[in-house]
Amino acid sequence: MFKLQLVKNDGKLAYDITPLVGNVTWDSNLSLMTVMEFELVWSDTGLFPKNPCDLGDVVFLIEDGQEIYRGVLVTEGRTDRQAIKYTVYDYAWYLGKSKTVYQFNKVSASKAIERILTDFGMLIGHIPPMNTLIDDIFLEKSPAEIIEDIYKREEVRANKRFNVEMRQGKIYFEEMKNLVITGTFRLADNLPKTDVMANPLGAGRTRSIDALRNRVKILLEREGKDGGQTTYEVAAMAADDKLIAKYGLLEEVYKIDVEDAAKAREVSRILLQRLSRIQETNSMKLMGDSSFKAGRLLDVSEPLTGMKGRFIIQTAKHSLVNNLHTMELELVLPDQVK
Repeated sequence: MFKLQLVKNDGKLAYDITPLVGNVTWDSNLSLMTVMEFELVWSDTGLFPKNPCDLGDVVFLIEDGQEIYRGVLVTEGRTDRQAIKYTVYDYAWYLGKSKTVYQFNKVSASKAIERILTDFGMLIGHIPPMNTLIDDIFLEKSPAEIIEDIYKREEVRANKRFNVEMRQGKIYFEEMKNLVITGTFRLADNLPKTDVMANPLGAGRTRSIDALRNRVKILLEREGKDGGQTTYEVAAMAADDKLIAKYGLLEEVYKIDVEDAAKAREVSRILLQRLSRIQETNSMKLMGDSSFKAGRLLDVSEPLTGMKGRFIIQTAKHSLVNNLHTMELELVLPDQVK
């Protein structure tokens, strides 16, 4: 069973608003922030319970005693006597709403991220070691933009993929390869649990070579002396000749600094591996399991569309209507995640 609880922004009062709540949805995608929306039924008659919700309050979504979402009530929408619509964002919302400046002098990526999160009062669940050195000035960017820039550099250097999400008020950075998931649902308390993949409610698949690249060049960027013109030279190149023969030449160019010249060949190999694949955008509608979130890996075998293999959940939208939990997933191949 699901419950929705409200804690006033002064922390002194809490309410179980479940009896007043209609439809609930919560979404996640491959970004720092997730969102939840719910409808609250109300009436201006004298005997109807007073609406306790206000902007800035904290909302908890709880399933069978376990917290699955926590966020700040940010938006309220009212139309006549219709249900009031509320939008809730998790605490990562704050990281996208400020502009700041940071200067890092050859600090590891993990230490740089930790400093930003600490400065902005974010509780840290886990940050794995990220050894990419950050030696940059970030001007007039949001903390979220700076953090994303930093961990994306580590992904390129270390050939890793990270998932970033809030859980129970803390922020976690985790390698996607460790996040393989399976799911179950139960239609009624007296029925056994069933695999969510056993009976999909819907599935769709789109394949394309539009974003495929079969040759990658790495350019070395050299700043001109005494204000002279910046020059570029090809430091490394990787190509897939079979794919070039099949689809024609499709090239990508990536710039690196002089200090990273020794890594040019490895970077070209990694980028070619990621880019030289047919792109797939797949969708599935399933019975709901709250553990299904963006960034999780899911093994799929769906005969009608031919969808088969391991995919990353790019977006997950959960819906709770009349206490029936369903979810819509957008799936992509692991190498398609940017």
